[in-house]
Amino acid sequence: MRIGKCLVVGVALLIPAMAVAGLAPTQDALTVGQAKMAASSGPGNEVTVTVPLDVSNMKTVGALDMPLTFGEPGDGIELREVRWADRIDYFDLKIANIDNDEKKVLIGLVPLAFDPNKPRLEPSSGSIGELVFEITDPTMTEFTIGTYETEHPRHRLMWVYSEADAEGNRTVEAAFPKYEPTTVQVEAAGASSAVPTQYTLNQNYPNPFNPSTEISFALPQASNVDLSIYNVLGQHVRNLVSGHKEAGKHSVTWDGRDKNGTPAASGIYFYRIKADSYTDIRKMTLLK
Repeated sequence: MRIGKCLVVGVALLIPAMAVAGLAPTQDALTVGQAKMAASSGPGNEVTVTVPLDVSNMKTVGALDMPLTFGEPGDGIELREVRWADRIDYFDLKIANIDNDEKKVLIGLVPLAFDPNKPRLEPSSGSIGELVFEITDPTMTEFTIGTYETEHPRHRLMWVYSEADAEGNRTVEAAFPKYEPTTVQVEAAGASSAVPTQYTLNQNYPNPFNPSTEISFALPQASNVDLSIYNVLGQHVRNLVSGHKEAGKHSVTWDGRDKNGTPAASGIYFYRIKADSYTDIRKMTLLK
């Protein structure tokens, strides 16, 4: 087991223990950001992948519980550290318990004392930090970041809200944010300008999203491309690409509207690519 730089102490149990009231609005979300690649100058020329973690919270956050998974046991990736963003300076205790054998990391944020002069995590969206991975297998092309739950002690993906009314009475409630397991594409550093060697349809970013998201794909040769969006009933919602595209990497933005220009309803959608004989489909989530 590998332990992150932040000390893991018994205060971690405060996070699940604080969730004692009802649910908050469902617009809360965790989003995995666009990965960044870099080659190390050290021995072995290791490649690191930095993945931002973006949090959307609809109320003032008192604590966060974020148990995450990454990749599969035995694959060629290790989580080296969690780098914290300035946005979460309010939290005195920042926990990053990393287990590279089980491919898990338990992230927890807890304030040890209330300080009215210290900026809190008010309702907003933005990065809380970055996951820094090291790629040990040069053939790896992607890995997935998901979540997990435990019973003893109780952990699950959760925001804990803590707000006071005009009389100073404080209420605590739990919110269970929206999150879809996200596939991170791995690309060797310095290879971004090379012609792709295979057809690829990447996971959209951000996901979940509101109001727009970017979909990228790669073509090893010039192809006739059709990229379309469908709802869960299989009904055609919007065509994003239709026609000839040169070999290389391409991206297109969906603004969350259907073919008539009407905002699409929140929910799960699928986007499918057809490029000559190649076909692939992926899932994405639109939040309102």
